[in-house]
Amino acid sequence: MTSHPRTGHVHGRRRRSGDRRGVASILAMMFLILFGSLATAMAIASKGNIRNSATHLHVMRALGAAETGLRIGQARLAESTGRFIVSHSEINAAFGTAIWNGTWSDPDDPAPLASPSGNDEASAPAGIAQAVANLHAADQNIRTDLGVSVPTIGAAVTDADLTVYAEDGWVYTPIVWLDTDSGGDHGRPLAFSVTYAPLANGTDVRVIATGYDFDYKGSRPITRTVTQDFRLVKRVNSAINAPTRIMVGKNVQVVGDLAARYTDVEQTHGDPIVMRSDFFGLDPTLDSKLTDFFNALASHDVDGDNRLRIGHSIEGAGIPLDKDYDGDGHMDGAFADVTQDGFLDEFDIFLKHYDKNGDGMVVLSAALKAGTPAAMLTSEFVGSGGLPVDDDLAYLLDTANPDRNRNGLHGFIDTNGNGIWDEGEAFVDRDQDAGINRDQALGYRDGVLDRRDQYAKVRGRLVLKVSDASWKAARPDYDSRLRGSLKPRTGQSPRLYDAPDDVLPDIGVGNFSSSMTALKAAADGESFAAQVAAQLGISTGALAAYVETKPESSDQPRYLRLDPDNTLDGLPDNWETAYFEKMPYNSPNFSDYYYRPVYQNMTFKDVRIPIGTNALFRNCTFVGVTYVRTTTSNGVFLWSEYGRMDLDTGSGRPKPRVSRIVYGDSVGETSYPTMLPSSAIPPNQMILMALSSPLDKADIPDNMTGSINGYESLPEPLVIGGKRVTDTKPHSNNIRFHDCLFVGSIVSDSPSTYMQVRNKLQFTGKTRFTQRHPEFPDDSSLNPKSSDLAEIAKSSMMLPNYSVDIGTFNSPSGQNVALKGAIIAGVMDVRGNTSIDGALLLTFSPTAGQMPLVDALGNPVGNPAGFNTSLGYFGPEDGDEESLDPDTLPIIGGVRIAGWDTNGDGLADVNGNKPQPPGSTPVPFHGYGRIIIRFDPDMVLPNGVKLPLRIQPLSATYREGRL
Repeated sequence: MTSHPRTGHVHGRRRRSGDRRGVASILAMMFLILFGSLATAMAIASKGNIRNSATHLHVMRALGAAETGLRIGQARLAESTGRFIVSHSEINAAFGTAIWNGTWSDPDDPAPLASPSGNDEASAPAGIAQAVANLHAADQNIRTDLGVSVPTIGAAVTDADLTVYAEDGWVYTPIVWLDTDSGGDHGRPLAFSVTYAPLANGTDVRVIATGYDFDYKGSRPITRTVTQDFRLVKRVNSAINAPTRIMVGKNVQVVGDLAARYTDVEQTHGDPIVMRSDFFGLDPTLDSKLTDFFNALASHDVDGDNRLRIGHSIEGAGIPLDKDYDGDGHMDGAFADVTQDGFLDEFDIFLKHYDKNGDGMVVLSAALKAGTPAAMLTSEFVGSGGLPVDDDLAYLLDTANPDRNRNGLHGFIDTNGNGIWDEGEAFVDRDQDAGINRDQALGYRDGVLDRRDQYAKVRGRLVLKVSDASWKAARPDYDSRLRGSLKPRTGQSPRLYDAPDDVLPDIGVGNFSSSMTALKAAADGESFAAQVAAQLGISTGALAAYVETKPESSDQPRYLRLDPDNTLDGLPDNWETAYFEKMPYNSPNFSDYYYRPVYQNMTFKDVRIPIGTNALFRNCTFVGVTYVRTTTSNGVFLWSEYGRMDLDTGSGRPKPRVSRIVYGDSVGETSYPTMLPSSAIPPNQMILMALSSPLDKADIPDNMTGSINGYESLPEPLVIGGKRVTDTKPHSNNIRFHDCLFVGSIVSDSPSTYMQVRNKLQFTGKTRFTQRHPEFPDDSSLNPKSSDLAEIAKSSMMLPNYSVDIGTFNSPSGQNVALKGAIIAGVMDVRGNTSIDGALLLTFSPTAGQMPLVDALGNPVGNPAGFNTSLGYFGPEDGDEESLDPDTLPIIGGVRIAGWDTNGDGLADVNGNKPQPPGSTPVPFHGYGRIIIRFDPDMVLPNGVKLPLRIQPLSATYREGRL
């Protein structure tokens, strides 16, 4: 009974097992098919991926070849462009198109330079396009069966958008293999070609580089194209470019590169660049800290930026050990990275020294914190008596970087025209809704010094023509004369030695066009005499006899005349009463004396100052363009000796160093020097002959030449316009502008030879430069013509081969000279409060054995290192023979004394290191002032400055893909 059910149960299970085996077989077959399909699909996909990967590899290879072509195209465009030295400076559509196509013509421009690559050319290229084509024509590893077989200049491609591209002037170049010929495409698969497409705007060129990979197995190569635009520009690369030595003193900052071509380092004082610390000399304890820091730099500063990198294996290890410098029993922590920039420099040490409460900032004096967010804080940059340590330095540091947020808006409305921000004056970049001054919120003129001020002595690099080895061999310790941190641009070294000419161009007097520049042409006002006479209320004919009766304190126009030398005694006929002064003005080591006419309280507009004026202008306004005339052919080594004067002890007034008599006005005086033309002998011109110490052969009668020892070694006489010259002052222009306002620019002729005694301009007192009148900006008579503004904006000063002094050897605190654009001079000295926004370009290259460093026989004399561009105060021990070094001045009653005033004019007549003369008063040193030079890479140079063209990469225009 019990087994039946069990048996039935067993039979049932067996039937189901057979069924399941069938199902399993079906499922197995299904999975087999499925996995087989998947395997096949995966194999197909893998093969596709391999093919895609291979294709992608070829694409990337072609793209790499295109990138190579683009960089080669850029380099060749730069080389070709740099061969063209041009006087024209406005790179507009017309000029850009003409210089590219070879239709530009200017008689002042030299022929294109030889190809720097040294490739042969059938003829010099007329334009940049041809120069580029010539450069590509030298390629030998080319493919000739695709594209063009030789560089070709032609029309735009057929589908080019002529609103973007020029319709002609395109340069097409052959395909160039990237490796050597090894037979067949598969032996050298990669290549590139470059097309140069001028754009419709006339100033830009698009470099189109196509890369080829011929190793692809299809019928055609894989190609990729990249493009980038480049702009034609004419510019200098440095804030200062000088063939002389450059000396950067205390309280001086430079934003941009310092470029010095001077190489004669074996001369005494032969360092091409000298830089003084802004912080040394403020406090003896700080000096001790800085001395230890300088010693550490000498042995551990590996890159020459005058900083020590925190954590660096060599520089970081050189950071001085902490000391108790002030003797309070505690370590000072003097060498902390206060600015948190990863470096230790002088500014860090300065901040730590004066930061009394350890909050990371130094509060300025009461005068400088007034009206700022720090007004209620306790001043820290003050001495024990609460007096400022150096307000000029403090202001310079607090304002050196005006556009802190880099939005293009910065500065303030200088209501009182004193050049500094005062309480109540409005900031330009102000958020009215939030009620904050944006730049001030980032540390600009906020009344404190801290990490936000981002100090650097030079925010750029030192660019030198001399090699490091040459400089070090001649002056092994030269690093000790380079103080102050250097912060170069990203990717640049702090110092560049052996700089090539394309980086450090030679800007000599020959770089300036001899033709009338636009600035000179703008000086088209009434004649100088007419403008003077009109303001005096007289005719021009009455000027010769005018006698000034108004007192010196008058605010009316005044004129103190200077008479000509009609008596032929080497003096103006009114020498006994005429105004005279030392030259350079108030220099402790002056070169000459000058009698000067004086023009006071006058306004001149677009005036040309005649040759030989040699005036003093007091409190005068010069509107528009002021053009100073001078003789350009002055290549006579005695040019500065003719007319030199010494102080006569008997009269107390200057008289000629070489006394002369009139020869030819008496019976029997007929033995005229035979080398003189008929126009330079009686009766056409009386002959002036030296009583002793003759300067040239015409100082001796012809019948006495045999008895004069050394006669043959005397130089020939100077003859100008058929007349013999014994005084070159009437043929030059040495002018001083005191307390003057220039609303515009000043320009001069270009003397062929630098003669600093005769051709010199001095800007003293509270002289100012601006482009709009500070008090009457809407008065057309007191502002430049609108048609001249574009040229005026290019240069406040264009004075090639002139000696220029800004400030005096003890400049007053009220000085405020603000220059813009390309500031051009032969040599320039800057002292006192001065700002230059643009670039300083100097033209005089002092060379031993060349004028003016030769004697009468042409033998080398003098020291080329004695000619230098000085920014700030230096002294004779630095090679600045005309100046005084404030560090050497005596301290009397706690005040540095510049000298002794013996005549009550407030100027030092006797050196302060000499005993005080009876009745004299001490003249205090007015301070170092503050000087800043900011390079403006976007400034447009004046026409007439001959410089090579360059290209500017426009990084935002880089594209991948076809046109």
